[in-house]
Order: sequence, then structure tokens, then C-alpha cells
Amino acid sequence: MMMNWVTTGLSAAVILVASVLHGIAGFGFAQVSMGLMPLFRSPSSASIIFTATAVVSNARVWWSVREVFDWQKWIVPVAGLAVGMPLGIYVFSQFNEAQMRVTIGSILVLAVIIVGVTQQVDVVTDWIEARDFRPGKITGATAGLLAGIFGGAVAVPGPPMIIYGTFMSASGFWSDEEMKATFTAFFGTLMLYRLGSLTYTGSVTAPLMIEALVAIPMVFLGAWVGVYIFDNIPERIFQWLVLTLLTVNAFVLLFTAVPEL
Repeated sequence: MMMNWVTTGLSAAVILVASVLHGIAGFGFAQVSMGLMPLFRSPSSASIIFTATAVVSNARVWWSVREVFDWQKWIVPVAGLAVGMPLGIYVFSQFNEAQMRVTIGSILVLAVIIVGVTQQVDVVTDWIEARDFRPGKITGATAGLLAGIFGGAVAVPGPPMIIYGTFMSASGFWSDEEMKATFTAFFGTLMLYRLGSLTYTGSVTAPLMIEALVAIPMVFLGAWVGVYIFDNIPERIFQWLVLTLLTVNAFVLLFTAVPEL
């Protein structure tokens, strides 16, 4: 596989945008990366570049909250991940490009809906309190299982863990910092597991890893820009703007891929 430096540059630019939005809104790295890159390169190669950069991105954020990391909160969803990831990678190997783009677009729509709902923290908290719902280990392992399947198949593992984390936070089991530490440790583990598995199956090539290395500095630059912007604009307004853009992105993927099925 030969490298196309225009495609490499565009991929690095997408990682930069994804990192900026992640630094501002606290979410969107996977959604933006896997929403935009398949528009100009194959979804399978996009997912590998995203996976490698996501390992670095999650490690960077985890390091900032490592003091509150609790391995017992992390290990429960990881137990489900260990089962779900191979299933997702098997699905990944069966998709053609159009099917992958439709699947990514569909999961992006789901992610937008879930993130949009969880922005209404009071509504979620009231719902949980009214039902006296307390997520247990089975819930956590199930969230990890589904995230592993999504992550293995299309590298967008967020929706199941977003739901789980919102419940744990709203129930008072996790603080905001503990949720961030658990999320970044889990997603970092997931992406490292995915990268290792795809390397074992031969999907990861030297040119793709070079492209990922080119994009990695964009993770740090984007995070710095995102934090700077975050300090100067209303967070909630930008979060809804990001959700709107992600929705448009998802439907572009769907409408351009469906005719090819």
C-alpha cells in the first residue's frame, strides 16, 4: 500500500479538528474522526489511523486524572470488552466500504442522540432517582461488551459507555473526575486491544502507521487549542453546535453510502 500525502494531510487535519472539539466539549474524538475520514479514504484504513491516535489521546487525558483512577471501576467494563472486541473485529472483516460507512453513520446518529440526552443532566438524574436504579457489575460488563463490539467493528465505541457512565455519575457512584479517568482508561485499553488484534490479523500496515505518526502531533496541538477555546466560550452552546455538526456528518455518510449498497 502506497501513501498518498494529500490523503495523509487531510487525515491529520481531521485528527486536529477532532482533538480541538474533544478539548472543548469533552467528547467527539471518535465521532468526528470516523465521521469525516471515510468521506475521502476507505473506512477500514480510517479506523486504523484513528485507533492509533486514540490510544495517545486517551493516555494524554488519563494522565491528567490518574490520581483518582480506580482499577476496580475500570476492570468491570473491560471484562465485557474482552469478549466483545473479537466479535466486533469479526464483523469488521465482513464489511465492504459502503456497509461500513452506513454502519458508522448509523452509530453516529445513535451517539448524537445519547450525548444529547445526557447533556440534560437534571432530566437523567430525576429519571434515575424516580426508579431507584443502581447499575451493578452486570450492567458495567454489558456496556463494555457492547462498546467492544462497536469499537471492534467501526471504531466508534462510545454510546454504550456514555449511557453507563451517565448512570454511574448521576447515581453518585462516580465523580466527574472518576468518570473521566475510567472512560479514558477503558477507551485507551479498547483501542490498544483493537490495534494489537488488527496487527495480528494483518490489517495494520507500515504506511498506515506512518500516517498515524504524522497525525499524532495534531492530538496535542488540538487539545491545547480546544482547552484555550473552552476557557473563552460558553461550553453548553458549543456542545450543542458540535452535536448539530455531528448529525449533519452522520447523514452525509448515510446518504452517500446507501446508493452503493
